[in-house]
Amino acid sequence: MEMHTILVPTDFSTYAEHALQEALAIASRDKAHVLLLHVLPFLTFTWADEWSLARPQFEEKIQRDAEQQLQTIAAQQTVPIEALVLWGDPATIICDVARTRPCELIVMSTHGRTGLAHVFIGSVAERVVRYAPCAVLIVRAFPAHQP
Repeated sequence: MEMHTILVPTDFSTYAEHALQEALAIASRDKAHVLLLHVLPFLTFTWADEWSLARPQFEEKIQRDAEQQLQTIAAQQTVPIEALVLWGDPATIICDVARTRPCELIVMSTHGRTGLAHVFIGSVAERVVRYAPCAVLIVRAFPAHQP
């Protein structure tokens, strides 16, 4: 499979950093470029009336900070990286970006949640694997615990 674009979603965790390193190795080998994506979940808390004017500025600051983090990561790499910050449900946005910006591969991490944490929080990685329009490589940053 010839790679042109590799989508790498990040939440800036150490898990996501490990997935990025794997994606960079693949991109370097295949002369592909990386689309580094951070998805900001919609802010669901209610603002008091006196804060109503501050919410747009607050959201703009959050987005600018995330864009700056991505640009810092991109500047440290030798592989071409495009940075993108979007708002929404992470799994939905990741799949939408892979669909609209044709990607041959999504490389992402899993936090390895199990039990109740998995039931209540769910898994973005699991939903991406299920609905992505392309191949998905899930990178485990740390070995699984042996039973």
